Amino acid sequence: PVGGGFGDSFIAPASTLLPVAEELGDEQAIFTEPAAVAIHAAWRRPPRAGDQVLVLGCGTIGFLLIQAIRILQPACSITAQAQFAWQADMARAYGAQQVYLADDNGFAEAARLTGAKLYEGRGNNRMLLGGFDLVFDVVGTQSTLNKALRWTRAGGTVVLVGVNLHRMKLDVTPIWYQEVNLIGAVGHDVVTWEGETLSTFELAMHWMQMGKLDCAGLLTHRFPLAAYRQAFVAAIDKERYRSVKVAFDLSRDAPEE
Repeated sequence: PVGGGFGDSFIAPASTLLPVAEELGDEQAIFTEPAAVAIHAAWRRPPRAGDQVLVLGCGTIGFLLIQAIRILQPACSITAQAQFAWQADMARAYGAQQVYLADDNGFAEAARLTGAKLYEGRGNNRMLLGGFDLVFDVVGTQSTLNKALRWTRAGGTVVLVGVNLHRMKLDVTPIWYQEVNLIGAVGHDVVTWEGETLSTFELAMHWMQMGKLDCAGLLTHRFPLAAYRQAFVAAIDKERYRSVKVAFDLSRDAPEE
């Protein structure tokens, strides 16, 4: 038997269950949880007016995080790092003003976009003086986190949103020498928005109803449950399938090619 969300059933406290508004269709409602994660991440260090913000990772949460940042602070500048060109196009559509690719020279891009000075030493050791005020690492690998710390200005903040469940070698020099703040964001939260205290699940649905959070285009693939193998392949191979969110449609009974 498969547990968790793939089980036939699971137990949850009644207090954690929320009704889905009739105005929200299923294709919007399935984004409630990742949107709640993105909103919580943005709240861990809310952007300020004039901040230069970098979002590393353009998947479901990354695209929703770009929008949450824009809602919280319209007067900040958002840059996104994408893996593929088609993700870069989507990041711009969801509110990122600048985008570069993971294969680009990220140090040079960070220096160009923020006006930081790039120093290069022995062994390809590179460091910025200056950089982004705020970086959200939605990937969470050894490579992205080490770079995020070096692309952040002294006194700036890195929010670790993504997770890679393996031990990593982390150079903490920027945390010590430049007093870069490293904080984590996991799951969901209760926040106060416009005088109302509510869970980020509730706020996610509220923003979707208001049209503040745009989920159109994020659901890229639908499969019947019987085609679960193809669904997982599509979800994993993003370069070939251009997948963001893959969902099972239980009303369908014919496998999708």
